Amino acid sequence: MPRRDENQSSPDHSLGLPHLFRNFRGYHAGETMLVCGCGASLAQIIAPERFITIGVNDVGRLFDPDYLLVVNPRTQFTNGRFTYVERSRAHAIFTQLDLQLNHPRTIRFQMGVRAGTDFYNPDVLPYTRNSPYPAIGLAVHMGARRIGVIGVDFTQHHFFAQTGSHPLSRELDRINQEYRQLNESCRRNGVEIFNLSSESLLTAFPKMTQEDFWASTEATNHFSARKIFFVNYRFLSCGHVFRDGLTHAANRLGMNSKAALWDKPGLGEEIKAFNPDLLFVVHGRKFSTQFRSEIPSRKSAVWLLDEPYEVDDTSKFSSRFEATFVNDPSTLHRHRNAHYLPVCYDPQVHTYGACDERPYSLGFIGGANPMRERALSQLAHHDLLSYVVGGPWRDPSLMKLCPSPNIPAEETANLYRRTRIVLNVFRTVHHYNSSGILPVSMNPRIYEALQCGALVISEHRTEIDSICPELPTFRNMEEMEYQVERFLNDADLFARVRKACIRRLARHTYAQRLRCVLERTLDYQITSVQFFSGIATETNSRRDTANRGQTMREEALSADTAISIQTSVDLPPEVAIDWEIDGNVVEMESDGSLRLSKTANESPGTELGLIGRIKNDNIILEFEVMLERDSRFIAKIHQAEAHDQLSNSYHLMCSGGRAYLARHHHIFCTLTFPVGSWVPISFSYADGSVIVRRSGAEVARISDRTLTAGYCFLGVKGGSVRVRNLTLKAPMNSEGWRATPQYQVFHSSVTPEQPKVSIITTIYDRVECLEQCLRSVQALEFRDYEHIIVADAPPESVLEQIRSLIAEYPVGMKQPIFASLKQRTNDWGISPAALGLRMARGKYVCFLSDDNGYKPAHFNRLVDTLDSNGDLGFVYSSCMYDGRMTLSAPIPRPGRIDLGQPLFRRELFDKYLGGTLPFNEFGWDWRMIERFIRSGVRWQHVNDDTFIFRLAKYPQWTGQPLELQP
Repeated sequence: MPRRDENQSSPDHSLGLPHLFRNFRGYHAGETMLVCGCGASLAQIIAPERFITIGVNDVGRLFDPDYLLVVNPRTQFTNGRFTYVERSRAHAIFTQLDLQLNHPRTIRFQMGVRAGTDFYNPDVLPYTRNSPYPAIGLAVHMGARRIGVIGVDFTQHHFFAQTGSHPLSRELDRINQEYRQLNESCRRNGVEIFNLSSESLLTAFPKMTQEDFWASTEATNHFSARKIFFVNYRFLSCGHVFRDGLTHAANRLGMNSKAALWDKPGLGEEIKAFNPDLLFVVHGRKFSTQFRSEIPSRKSAVWLLDEPYEVDDTSKFSSRFEATFVNDPSTLHRHRNAHYLPVCYDPQVHTYGACDERPYSLGFIGGANPMRERALSQLAHHDLLSYVVGGPWRDPSLMKLCPSPNIPAEETANLYRRTRIVLNVFRTVHHYNSSGILPVSMNPRIYEALQCGALVISEHRTEIDSICPELPTFRNMEEMEYQVERFLNDADLFARVRKACIRRLARHTYAQRLRCVLERTLDYQITSVQFFSGIATETNSRRDTANRGQTMREEALSADTAISIQTSVDLPPEVAIDWEIDGNVVEMESDGSLRLSKTANESPGTELGLIGRIKNDNIILEFEVMLERDSRFIAKIHQAEAHDQLSNSYHLMCSGGRAYLARHHHIFCTLTFPVGSWVPISFSYADGSVIVRRSGAEVARISDRTLTAGYCFLGVKGGSVRVRNLTLKAPMNSEGWRATPQYQVFHSSVTPEQPKVSIITTIYDRVECLEQCLRSVQALEFRDYEHIIVADAPPESVLEQIRSLIAEYPVGMKQPIFASLKQRTNDWGISPAALGLRMARGKYVCFLSDDNGYKPAHFNRLVDTLDSNGDLGFVYSSCMYDGRMTLSAPIPRPGRIDLGQPLFRRELFDKYLGGTLPFNEFGWDWRMIERFIRSGVRWQHVNDDTFIFRLAKYPQWTGQPLELQP
């Protein structure tokens, strides 16, 4: 299990970002962005992680912006303020200066003219004496269409200290005029800028509250003349959260709405008197019983929120409504005119401030069930649980931590705002589900807790992989505890994943859900919204009702395209390693090929097919395709979002035999392909070159670095195609290896003899851990090994410590090979490990983290087992884990096997991974093992607990000082 270096401060988000300032032009085209100064009002910022943020100077005291702009030299930062720049977790730091920062993405630009409003030069930003001015310019450069400004106050004091009068207060009139000219220029070019600080003395931009700024991203006047009546149900666990959420949503959409409980006296007459355009019923069972003869509205819809747990009952009455919306797509087939509508959150209730204190480490709010009792008891017994609300609980430790059996929804939100991690365990009791339909969707707790600023760790469900793949999940108790400890102990990982999850689900509001309902039920459609990608993407302002059946909304809400869930097709193992099915469009042919077929739909983003599981940078997508004359086939690489077909990509679009190579809104060239016969295609990206080969011959090559990483996709917009021999692999350079970062070898002890085993250790700055690790390797009884240590460009002082540590080896001892990357990659140790793999000469290879170690007998049985059985690809030991348990899983599973346990045949990496580690995710270790297993590689477990996870927890095995070793 790869882990972040303990003192790591740089983010991994810089992977895939442009290296040049000019290439950031339009990088966030059409987005809403926040520009954050250091004024006192910044302390009142609300949920900044929901937006793309640009901060200036030391805003990192309060929260981590996506991008940081620093135009002042180090000497102008006093009282340790520059430390927050040096430790910034921003994706990139923009500056015109040489600040000598150890950050993976420092982007240099040129200063233009003072008070400039011209953004035609892609290398230049205009400026004034106030840092937020070029920061606003940076947002414009990146393509923002709405910009909120906060912390640009010119009042006394900054948010971090009582600093007195603003140093530029005497120049405010001039600066205001400069900002006013910038605002006028931006508005002429379609960019809106709002000042979100009520106390700000800057008058150049119109004032708007933060709540209204967020609400205006959802507001629309298309429904202002519409009337809607909500019939609500009083839920035992969550009270009126759905009533309040829908009412707030109607207000945001400018609708005339009324709401009542299902049992209100005179409800039928009240509905008829209000004469709504739509009657929207929540839950519906009691309401349907009350109005058995006739539902009092000409248009009605029901939102079923307990699917599939009560589907046998809900399917009996749902047909009485003109439209049915279900919270879980697994039961769409059980209802007439049914559409998938996930749950969501209410931004008026579920919100948070960046300054919120979070005294509780881990909490849970919900009713009791056996699974929840076991999970929470285990956490309580290991002192990991701060509170539980709900129950009733039987375990005394849970009863002690339970302040109340139930709390109102608004108090739930308050408690979430004071909690770092919220655990989510799903319900288990199915009251009316005789066929045992398995649920796949997320529950309200995930949406609500995240948008209150907590990180959610959830029991796994299929929908999480599609809607919020960053969300940490678990499948068993061991994985659950591992995830909880990992995020409680790693502040950098916690902050990074929390931000990603909050932003991913930020657009999943009641207003967005209500818009989907209105579009689906009223006489016309307003927008096409892809809420599954987490960002609402609007296409056309109005649709012709005659073409309504062909719209993107109908596809996005249909049973086969709502999310990637298990279909009737099982992909072949060699395909399932890298691909998952998106939509019910894939069939297996008798010859083993895949047929992709779908009703034609030319609307943007309606293609369905196969989605790559891993985000890649340099990649070769190879396949054979048989096109038909009605085929609308598309192949993509570097698609920005795996499940958002509207996101940018390099794509090869085929209409019959005519094709073109493009990225969004830009066609590079046209091509032709034969129809009715198998055609081998190679579609690749390597270091800025996009190449297409047909039957081995190059037919297109373009140079473009706009998209440096992303997902692969193969699919159809219409018609039918067949695909076979589908593979993904890393491009090779002239030496036969994937391109690796530049590095320097500081110590080499290579001998002419090939070692049997290569041990690869990666490090950033944990020198004390490395010293103990080296001792455990030196104590090994098996001596035919080489030990390769690769550092991820640590600070110079750390580099010297590592070199000194290796230089202290006595003469005659087996000394390590030591190399260091020249530039920090900070990618979960993948790049250093890949370099170590490239340097490895052993027949067998293993990976040893710098804080882990071995017992002396570790390799004895492992090597003998591989030597004696040529059919095995890897063997693995048991593991002494973290001073508290032993991992001895007979079958490799996530959370039950650490990367340090297996000993691999070196040839596996060449055969299945292109000689490198083609991954870009935290859990790359398990992904690698999973790929080997799914490729048919055999393994064997050797039940000796000779691998030690977190060696420091086992002082009896930390070894003696190096000079005392034989």
